[in-house]
Order: sequence, then C-alpha cells, then structure tokens
Amino acid sequence: MKEPKEFDYFKAWLLFFVIATVGGGLLGLILGSFVAAFLGAGGMPLPQMTCILQIVGFVIAVPISYVTFRAVVGKYLFPKIEDDTSPKT
Repeated sequence: MKEPKEFDYFKAWLLFFVIATVGGGLLGLILGSFVAAFLGAGGMPLPQMTCILQIVGFVIAVPISYVTFRAVVGKYLFPKIEDDTSPKT
C-alpha cells in the first residue's frame, strides 16, 4: 500500500475546510435567522438568545463537518490508496 503524498492530504483538507466553512456559514445564517426570529418574537432577552444561538450553531456545524469529511476523504484519498492495492492484470 502506497501512502498518499502530502499534497494529496493538503488538497483534501483545503477542500474540506472551504466546503465545511462556507456550507456551515450559509446554513447557520439561514437556520439561525429563523431561530432568532422565533426566540425574539417570544420576548427572550438578548443574552439568553445569544447563548441558545451559539448552541444551535454548534449543533448545525457538527453534521456538516462529518458529511464533508466523509465526502472529501472518500473522493480524494481512498481512490489513491485503492489504486495501489488493486491487482494489476
């Protein structure tokens, strides 16, 4: 089994970082706006709302990070490892 090159790791990490950051930011913006509007309409004070929105942001970021990691590793790192271990005919 041949180890992927450092550049392969860097490309996969960079793609993961960009997709997770942009995707998490957009989804957090959309869902956070709805949650903030709901909590604000209920009369919740700003300090409590801030704490709840931070928790919501974290909960949104975890699955985005996981799915992005799986997709990037599966697409960019596993094929390089499998190419080296597949039998040559």
